[in-house]
Amino acid sequence: MARSKKQTDPRAGTVLPLVEKGNYEKLIGIVQDLPKPEEVRGFLQETLQITNKDYHRLILVEEIGDYKLFIEITQEAIKSDYDFIVWRFSPTYNPIIKRPSHNDIAEVFLRLRTMHPDIEEYLINACFRLLRDRLSVENVMNRYFEELSEELKKELEKFLHTLKWIGLQEDANYPPPKLGSKMVLAALALIETGFEPKDIRRIIRF
Repeated sequence: MARSKKQTDPRAGTVLPLVEKGNYEKLIGIVQDLPKPEEVRGFLQETLQITNKDYHRLILVEEIGDYKLFIEITQEAIKSDYDFIVWRFSPTYNPIIKRPSHNDIAEVFLRLRTMHPDIEEYLINACFRLLRDRLSVENVMNRYFEELSEELKKELEKFLHTLKWIGLQEDANYPPPKLGSKMVLAALALIETGFEPKDIRRIIRF
């Protein structure tokens, strides 16, 4: 999702060799329909023992072609006991591994909207279905983008799966009554109405 060739995240230098050597667990598709925000912590604890940070774990959770999403369970994740780090990896991206940021999400959202009229019209709806209604990426894709080319579908799946895990991370760290993934969704809704990402920070935390 990023275009910078310079790797500025020192932790990426620790994670990248593990990815390249295949030293990680595989739990692809462990999340289909998203648990409700108030149930995310319980779900992550039951399925991933997310609070057990006594030993380091890197888990492959999504794979779309050469685009991979990992979560890292580590003592370096300190926002809450349930915190984890999301990584995206692809040999065709620069840098090839990165923690997708809220800025990255916003930039890709804007870029995708320029790629096809159906995406421009329905992408914000898809984001609402995913994070508000907690539907699976597969369900969302079938609902809005079934007629698109395979290439466009892959780009959308990359974005939606990344958004899904960022949303889960927010819900884990900021569960109800805090806003969690609602903040991400609110930012995307503002972008849809014409706000620039830099302006959104004047309104909400993003």
